[in-house]
Amino acid sequence: MPVFQSIPDCGLSRKYHLKAVGCEKQAEQASDLTTEQQWYELAMQWHSMADQAAKLSDEVSLDDFE
Repeated sequence: MPVFQSIPDCGLSRKYHLKAVGCEKQAEQASDLTTEQQWYELAMQWHSMADQAAKLSDEVSLDDFE
């Protein structure tokens, strides 16, 4: 794993949530149901990655105090 991927970025969770919001906005503008569903699926994946990044960031913060 590259070094930059092994150190969680505290702002990474926020960045991923913002990407999810962008996908949700694209879904709202979609011209057909299939495209809308694909944008919402992508948004859910970004939200999931954001949650994982936040959890990793919290774990690293706790490790600093042990």
